[in-house]
Amino acid sequence: MRRRAVVVEDEPMVAALTASALEAGGFDVRVAHNALEARRAVRAFDPDIAILDVWLGEGPSGVDLAHILSRRHPGLSMLVLTKVTDLRALGMSPADLPESCVHIPKSTIISTEQLLEIVDDVLGDRGLAHEQQTASGPLTTLSRSQLDVLRRAAQGYSTPEIARQRNCTTSAVEKLLGSVYLDFGISAGGPLVPRSEAIRVYITHAGIPDRP
Repeated sequence: MRRRAVVVEDEPMVAALTASALEAGGFDVRVAHNALEARRAVRAFDPDIAILDVWLGEGPSGVDLAHILSRRHPGLSMLVLTKVTDLRALGMSPADLPESCVHIPKSTIISTEQLLEIVDDVLGDRGLAHEQQTASGPLTTLSRSQLDVLRRAAQGYSTPEIARQRNCTTSAVEKLLGSVYLDFGISAGGPLVPRSEAIRVYITHAGIPDRP
């Protein structure tokens, strides 16, 4: 019997490529572009695995959807496949995902064969090994506080506003940002503006953060 997969991705091209790769690996596939479509597809199609993006446009995120599906379909395996290399950049961690859900950055998958191998391992409860192997990149060296101030800077907030939001002093925010620059190897006397370069690194690895 052919295995079944639901791909939940709001970008049509990415959804089509992922579905095509799975079909080449012998899966029957349904595609959903938001959380509502995904819930309907899972209910009607009864898949073995759901492959989710984090950002799904308006409505619940992929992480929200993972928790909904975990409660309503406890036997469903889930793979969060997203451009974000470190979930802490979104203010969360792998521990915030349901137990049956594994996070893998898209940038680490370079072939159809590798994607199918990861999917097979997630279905066989071996996905955690892939998750641990892909925990790399500049954002993984930062503390939760460093990531928080950098995310807020990437949202466009000024240092005083970040301090107000975090209920701390502007000096504390400046020190955290300064430690980020050091961790990224950004010199204050170099040709790059440290804050702008740090934000560029963040966006490269975590995408443009939504502003509440």
